[in-house]
Amino acid sequence: MPLFEYKCGKCGHRFEELVSGSDAKAPKCPKCKSGKTERQLSVFSAPGGGGNACESGSCDTGSCPTGTCPFG
Repeated sequence: MPLFEYKCGKCGHRFEELVSGSDAKAPKCPKCKSGKTERQLSVFSAPGGGGNACESGSCDTGSCPTGTCPFG
């Protein structure tokens, strides 16, 4: 199953969700439970791309709710 990034149209929360290929329905926002979510364009990092935002302390992915960056 692919991992997709979503943004809530109601509260602006960004989150990731594993979605099966046959599941066309967007998931509900885990923060406010709104069904008004839309899939975002995903970006990726290539090896040797020159550091990452988490190392510089500027991780603003919205994916660090525990205070630890998943990209570090």
